[in-house]
Amino acid sequence: MAKSKGIPFSRILEVAGAMKMAQDRSESSVKVEVLVGAGAPADEISAMKRCFVPETARAHVLVWDLSSRAETAPDADTDLAVVLVGTQPKEAAQIALACVRRKCGCIFVVPSALEAPQELPRELEDTVDIVAAAGEDAIISKLALVLAAQEERILLAAAFPFCRKAVASALVRQSALANMGVGAISLIPGSDLPIMLAEQERLALDLMGVYGKKPGPEAAADLAGVFGAGFAYRAIARTLAGAVPGIGWALKASVAYGGTVLSAWAVETHLAGDMPEIWSNIQEFVSALAGAQGGEAAPEHQEQEQPRIVPLAQATLPEAPKDEGDGYITLS
Repeated sequence: MAKSKGIPFSRILEVAGAMKMAQDRSESSVKVEVLVGAGAPADEISAMKRCFVPETARAHVLVWDLSSRAETAPDADTDLAVVLVGTQPKEAAQIALACVRRKCGCIFVVPSALEAPQELPRELEDTVDIVAAAGEDAIISKLALVLAAQEERILLAAAFPFCRKAVASALVRQSALANMGVGAISLIPGSDLPIMLAEQERLALDLMGVYGKKPGPEAAADLAGVFGAGFAYRAIARTLAGAVPGIGWALKASVAYGGTVLSAWAVETHLAGDMPEIWSNIQEFVSALAGAQGGEAAPEHQEQEQPRIVPLAQATLPEAPKDEGDGYITLS
């Protein structure tokens, strides 16, 4: 059976295209409209204030009163409309219809699912996302998960840090599942490596976009690390498949999934700036392990008192045991 040699030129072009797309994305803008309905709970308003604080100059946030914008919102260049429904479900439905026409994402925020607009037109049922939660932290957490499913999720994550972890997790899961499928059904030995490497490189570029990083010289180290790790994962997969015949496809799929997740974790950790803290924790762990293996050392080096030789005539001797006359010796 023929074996593939090297990385096909088509895969190199694929990675180059991903880099071009990442570069274009880093120069793109994103626009969010927040429409506040009458009677919207205070925790929803506070959550929006915490969430939609742009970190990049290319992000724009507009906050409107729902009543005044029900007929005109969203703008033609808006990417996402977030509606705090409050006591205005009809106006919220109007906004949702306009979002469908303008191909703009739409999210309803309500305290509970029972308070969401119940009579939405059929064409809106699959296009409007509902965030049903009470309390700022719960609202922010669920909103981040909803943003992770939006078409412009990478741009939104770059602009609004609160949803970065959710968006990154969604991208990693999607890429890892894709590579797992490639590893499981590979027909020609070695043909799966170029596909999985291209997928992992594309994922690394997407994660850079999530954290607002451009694919410049600083990204070369991450991309090179992912590339080298891919060959290591292939060696591990081949070793395991040879050691356990019959389920090689399952082992290869598992290594493909785990390797993609591991490489993504390393890239994301570097991008998030968590590497120094993790390295410090590793050093502490290694130090503690070395201490456990070599026995616990004293916290501080203390000099032991050396014995002194004293002439017997000057020595202070303990009193002789007392004999009470009953055959017992009492030590005091």
